[in-house]
Amino acid sequence: MPSPPYVTLKSPLLRQDGQSLVEFAVSSVVLLLLVGGLVDIGRSIYLSEAFSNAAREGARHGAWYDAPNLAHPYLYDAQIKDAVDSELASISLPASVLKNPGNTCPNTTDGNTAHNPPFVSSAYPPTANEPWLYICYNNTPGLDYTTPATNLGQLDVNVIVLYTYGPLTPLVKSQFGVFQMAANQHMTVQGS
Repeated sequence: MPSPPYVTLKSPLLRQDGQSLVEFAVSSVVLLLLVGGLVDIGRSIYLSEAFSNAAREGARHGAWYDAPNLAHPYLYDAQIKDAVDSELASISLPASVLKNPGNTCPNTTDGNTAHNPPFVSSAYPPTANEPWLYICYNNTPGLDYTTPATNLGQLDVNVIVLYTYGPLTPLVKSQFGVFQMAANQHMTVQGS
């Protein structure tokens, strides 16, 4: 007797032709979000350090005292701004926008009189990736110098760099928006 013809059927367990592609597509979304978030976090830490360095350099520049000539040659807005902008340019950031003259000390949200963070939202740039510079002399709003100041020895110069950080990752930006970053440095003006 002849044997019946056999029909070969593929088992459902063996039909997995596109499964790995689908799994990769689903998991790659999560991996891309993680990588994008890490890039944004790393970039924000880098910028935070850069703004701290710029504020420190501006304050150090303004506080310097020329002892032989008994003068403060760099204690005025233009010289301090140049020092801050030089630091910002070294990492390819745009020059700061000087918010002096006028209210040279940004308003704070906690009422501190030393003009330290946190600052009110209106003190920050409304557009992302543009640094604003405030130079606050002796913590006195409205005090401003367009030429080298005199007789400010042992008083305070506070250089404040405010920045609205726009994340690079579109999903992070759509979920969290922009972030406000602040760096400030107080220094005592040298000399008499």
